[in-house]
Amino acid sequence: MVIAAGGVATWLATRPASAQPSFRLVPASVTTLRQTVSSSGTIEPAQRSDLNFGVSGQVTAVNVTVGQQVAAGQALATVQSASLQATVAQADSSLASARSKLSADQSTAASAAQIDADQAAITAAQNQLTNAQNALGEATITSPIAGTVAAVNLTVGQQVSAGGSSSSASSSSSGNGSNSQNPGGNPGTGNNNSSSSQSSSSTAEIVVISTDSYLVDASVDDTEISQIKNGEQAVITPNGSTTPVYGTVASVAVMASGSSSVPSYPISIDVTGNPPGLIAGAGATVSIIVKQLTDVLTVPTAAVHFTGGQPSVDVMNGNQRVSRPITTGMTSGGLTEVLNGLSEGDQVVIDIPAGAGNGGTGTNNGGRGGGPGGAGGNGGRGGGRGGLGGAGGGRGVIGGLGG
Repeated sequence: MVIAAGGVATWLATRPASAQPSFRLVPASVTTLRQTVSSSGTIEPAQRSDLNFGVSGQVTAVNVTVGQQVAAGQALATVQSASLQATVAQADSSLASARSKLSADQSTAASAAQIDADQAAITAAQNQLTNAQNALGEATITSPIAGTVAAVNLTVGQQVSAGGSSSSASSSSSGNGSNSQNPGGNPGTGNNNSSSSQSSSSTAEIVVISTDSYLVDASVDDTEISQIKNGEQAVITPNGSTTPVYGTVASVAVMASGSSSVPSYPISIDVTGNPPGLIAGAGATVSIIVKQLTDVLTVPTAAVHFTGGQPSVDVMNGNQRVSRPITTGMTSGGLTEVLNGLSEGDQVVIDIPAGAGNGGTGTNNGGRGGGPGGAGGNGGRGGGRGGLGGAGGGRGVIGGLGG
């Protein structure tokens, strides 16, 4: 799809009121030409975290509800952790004992082999303590990002399994969380593993999304993908809105997705700023500007003729219509760039097809005793004319619909 910026002023050639105009004059004008590739996509949060407990247990607290704003690092839910705390205490005690033994052996000039064994025991005890502390940390779901709670699939008293399997859920996911983001974003911090996922639905126990930055996931076919480059500007129109927002192409797939007979290549567009009214999961149309020329001289493409491959336009020389050769460039949105042969303001001729003139309305009334009705206005749909006056002094029929 191509679009053009700027307007085209027109001037209708003066013709007698009773005749159909056969052409109009349009000035060559300086404007901006844009060539675009259009697609449709889905508005997504720039960051999304699908969060699950990393350990099994009974849920003891759910601290958030859907729609609540949360800070990075905020505790969202917990499972029963008494046994995990006991494991941490035991591991800490074992580490202290291992260190004491090393100190004692060093003070009694124990053999090098004994010292090595003591140091190995300390390393093992330290690893056990780290693992126990990690497990205790995974008994709490913590948000890695600041954002809004989009889903809560937990209730107090519910039994959950490590990695997200739940007694009240029909599906499960591995790990204790995933944090997806746009290509230019920073991964969230916290007790979550990072993975790429932009699904709009999830069986995660808690989902947190960013609400201050968005992207649009879209796709283009194999005839257009070569035109799409990172950094190209895009105009985004959310479904149901007439107000566009703007963005920049952030990623372009190098492999097709899906099994359709027509290859589809995913692209991602970062929305510029934080425009109001965007909703995660809503549809949008996008127009990616793949080429733009500013301050170029243009004429309507309908005014350009080709003779033996040479483009030309017709201009008026007094009352005479003459052909003038031109050199053309980009064509976009009904306009053609003129590289030479014309100057700004030069009037070019556009032929008007028969029956496409300006509409008018008949005004004259038929004479008494069956006199003919007045002529209808020119240029009605199909070129309609005023009908004849009715017998006995009836009025003339109004002219055809305006063109």
